[in-house]
Amino acid sequence: MHAIYFRWKVASGHERDFERAWLELTELVRDERGGLGSRLHRCTDGHYFAYAQWPSKLLWATQPEPTARMAELRNQMREFAELVDGPLQGDVVADLLIAATPDE
Repeated sequence: MHAIYFRWKVASGHERDFERAWLELTELVRDERGGLGSRLHRCTDGHYFAYAQWPSKLLWATQPEPTARMAELRNQMREFAELVDGPLQGDVVADLLIAATPDE
């Protein structure tokens, strides 16, 4: 597996806008482009970070151009947030995350 990491500073008052754009974009990438999903985290300092997993670096690196909706969502994210760090990428060498059950 291959993982990609990003960190953003979201403009105050636009947290929900950013989260909605990230969520829809992530769902599109997962459902239409073969991504394995992602997790978004909010830090106490107002930054957000996310990491996504892909079956391989090759699949991530050879993605076709984004659809019009994907590009629109990326632009919304740029409007609401500044990219602070990333993309950092690497192959997963150990995975000790436990998948949450639907009740959690």
